[in-house]
Amino acid sequence: MTKDLIKSRIAKRRIENFIRRIEEHLEALQRDSHSPEYKPWKNEVDTIWKQIFEEISLMPEPSQMIILELIREPWTNYISHYNISENQT
Repeated sequence: MTKDLIKSRIAKRRIENFIRRIEEHLEALQRDSHSPEYKPWKNEVDTIWKQIFEEISLMPEPSQMIILELIREPWTNYISHYNISENQT
C-alpha cells in the first residue's frame, strides 16, 4: 500500500466522522432553530465544513474526487437549508 493511499484512507475516515458530527448538529438545528444554542451549533458546523475542505485540499486529485462525491449530498443539503451564500463570512 502506498503512502498516499494510506493518507487518503485516513483522511476519508476523518471526513466521514466529520460528516457524522455535522449530521448530528443539523438534526439539533432543525429541531430547535430558535434555541439559544442555534448560533454556536451553526458556528461549529461551519468550522467542521472548513476542516473538511482543508483536508480535501491536501489529498491527491483522485482521492479528492471520491471524497467530493461522498460529501455532495450533505453539503448540498446544508447550503440549501441554511441559505449559505458566497457573501456570508
